[in-house]
Amino acid sequence: MGTVYILVSGAAFGLLPLFARVAYDHGTEPLGLLAVRFPIAAVCLVAIRLVRERGVPWPRGRVLATLFGLGAIGYAGQSSFYFFGIDRIDVSLATVIFYSYPVMVTLAAWTVFGTRPSRAAAACLAVVVMGTALTAGQVGAGSATGVAAMLAGAAWYTVYILVSSRTVHIAGALTSLTVVMIGASVAHLAALPLHRSEIPTDAAAWWAAIGAAIVSTIVGMGFFFAGIARLAPSTAAILSTTEPVVSVLVGVLVFSESVTAPRALGTVAVLAGVAAMAHFSRTETKYISTAESISE
Repeated sequence: MGTVYILVSGAAFGLLPLFARVAYDHGTEPLGLLAVRFPIAAVCLVAIRLVRERGVPWPRGRVLATLFGLGAIGYAGQSSFYFFGIDRIDVSLATVIFYSYPVMVTLAAWTVFGTRPSRAAAACLAVVVMGTALTAGQVGAGSATGVAAMLAGAAWYTVYILVSSRTVHIAGALTSLTVVMIGASVAHLAALPLHRSEIPTDAAAWWAAIGAAIVSTIVGMGFFFAGIARLAPSTAAILSTTEPVVSVLVGVLVFSESVTAPRALGTVAVLAGVAAMAHFSRTETKYISTAESISE
């Protein structure tokens, strides 16, 4: 059942680009979509926490401030880059480029925490880098902004992961996620009058926003928690690579994105490198697992 839970989680997260594209096709802008997605998710998480952890005190002081900042600055920033990216380039390309973030996490952890990757993990990193470069090379010159947005999102996510890895265990996963979502909600709602991005205006766009909040946030995280409680972190991390697989399939099957040989080769290289890296390196597995527990 642990395996099933992680696969369901990966599929739920992988459907996020589908909900985003549907909302975009109905006039919603990226920041406008985030301004409604996060509050919906936050309200649901608060309700879930009140039921599951009744009587458990909320974090205070520095822990509360850090978690709120992770949402308002870290998660909100990463999501903005991600949603801008999938608005400008193919879903499959955007997903593969963004999923190079384990490379950045590994290198940053090596620099900041001194956790040097093993030779096997380093070889996997090289494969992921080559696959990402090959995939990014399939994007037209006019879409360079989309590539830059996805790489910026991956870099932003790297900082978010490193900070959260030292904080989440203090408050607990559900409480941490709830506060993070509240922080992201406050940030996007506060910024909405400034950028005046279009929020959902018709039924299809609102259903897409609700799907992003419920399916690709609440369900994705809930099933991940259930799975990680039954599996080793390394196994969960490897199984979580189903997320980009689902996103790529959505791009190909739903949006009729083309599949060229270089694009397919780059995608396989990234996915295989990330999966192998999770298997060979305990350090990388730790950070990947932490990221998935508080992802998209």
